[in-house]
Amino acid sequence: MNPVLRPPSEAEWRFCRMLLPRTFCDVAGREYLVAARDEAPRLVAAASFRRAGQSVTHLSLHVIPSFRRGGMASQILEYLVRSGAKSVEGAVEITTETEAAAFCARTGFERVDALTTVEAGIAGMREYMVRLRSRIVLPAGASIVPLSAAPMEQAARLHALYVAQHGELNPWRASLAESSGLHHSPVVLIRGQVAGILLWEREGDTAVVRSRAVDPLYHGGWVNATLLAEGLDGAWSSGARRVRFCYTDSNRDTRKLADRFSSEVVSVLVRYVRTASGGCGLSMADRSG
Repeated sequence: MNPVLRPPSEAEWRFCRMLLPRTFCDVAGREYLVAARDEAPRLVAAASFRRAGQSVTHLSLHVIPSFRRGGMASQILEYLVRSGAKSVEGAVEITTETEAAAFCARTGFERVDALTTVEAGIAGMREYMVRLRSRIVLPAGASIVPLSAAPMEQAARLHALYVAQHGELNPWRASLAESSGLHHSPVVLIRGQVAGILLWEREGDTAVVRSRAVDPLYHGGWVNATLLAEGLDGAWSSGARRVRFCYTDSNRDTRKLADRFSSEVVSVLVRYVRTASGGCGLSMADRSG
């Protein structure tokens, strides 16, 4: 008998947490399913996702090893389609989740974007960006301040709109204000208004760029270069000797910077979508089968 898909009982949340740990860092609005049998092993898979109209988003699923390649992942996707989903989407860490990536390729998922994380030495990159910045003349009314001295409400709003891609301001206001490791992050102000921020903090000898947000009015201009130069200079001064940052497929300038300094690829998170006409979109941040 095929396993039955259903919401987890109270006693089964532990199983979900064990198989899908990353989803519990961001549980708001998520639904969960388990694949249950009458015989041992009783629980053989878990899935988590969000619904937005007729779309399923942020799907993450994990099938236990002994039940992989037996159609369990396909059964979960069929369940979502029968429940009204016209499309399903999510992301696969293709550098580690090779089975999930292969599953997407076999079943007609389309790659729509990717987030590549890289690491590189700071010295050469810093020297290049500082030299580039020396040719930039800040316009009247522009200044660079640390996050701790910036208008927190404006910084949080910019981040919520252009990085988090939603307008939930309160969580970001609190996060930016309370994260002491981010307080040295550079912020560009123009006549007192936040035009861009680059959030970074140290992990050992590595400066980790958490995110970067620039007001659309200043895309492709001096604000971005100034933020990068200030961030790298600050990281070097703090004792960091490596930098970790990421870029999407569409961010050609950052990709060129990574290639210029022979950055090492740490991870590639690919977003896949499959519509009703071509199948169901899939995000498997954890293993599937």
